[in-house]
Amino acid sequence: METLASSRTALSSRTAVLAVLLAVGAVTAAANLLLRPIPALDFGTYAAVRAERDAVWLFSLLGGVSTAVVQLTAGLVACVLIRHKGAALATIGAVLTGLAGVLFCAGFFAIGAVDWYLTADASGGQALFAYFQSASGQVFGIQAIGFLLSVLGFIVLGAALWRSRAVPRWLAAAVPLSQIAMIAGGAGIVYDVLHAVFMATLVAIAWLAWRGRTE
Repeated sequence: METLASSRTALSSRTAVLAVLLAVGAVTAAANLLLRPIPALDFGTYAAVRAERDAVWLFSLLGGVSTAVVQLTAGLVACVLIRHKGAALATIGAVLTGLAGVLFCAGFFAIGAVDWYLTADASGGQALFAYFQSASGQVFGIQAIGFLLSVLGFIVLGAALWRSRAVPRWLAAAVPLSQIAMIAGGAGIVYDVLHAVFMATLVAIAWLAWRGRTE
């Protein structure tokens, strides 16, 4: 009995940590995008990035790390919540979102870091900045793969949550649908707001995990 109680306590503690990380990561990612230092379209403009180079670097750091935390913990939280029906789907989804988080973070931060270095010198950096913008596949490609894996992963996680009934079915559906709506919204403030909505669905899941951690 003592061993069983200890196991339950450990599981509760781990669930609590994951829920907090997911909620904090989601809020940070949403706030970071809503408060981006320059408009989305200006990230390809040398003068705009140079004027806010330190803020752009911080934006890329916070965005990359918070997204990685969200992607990694969302899958783990789903695995904790889903113990029977949908467990295999949750595992597959967690692997996809975990890989997505690592790849997206690498690409997203790399772009901000490169931009920071290239905008340090107005005389020599502008040509390199233009070259980087036209040949950024080695960096942006990694981020794009991570983004695509994220979409696929959250569709799988949504299906797992729907099948398991571990969360209300409207919430299980809202997770992938809000992400798809975010993509369809395009760039700019519409994307940023829909991204915040997507992150809000993950905060709701984190709250349900926190509330049910002792069950």
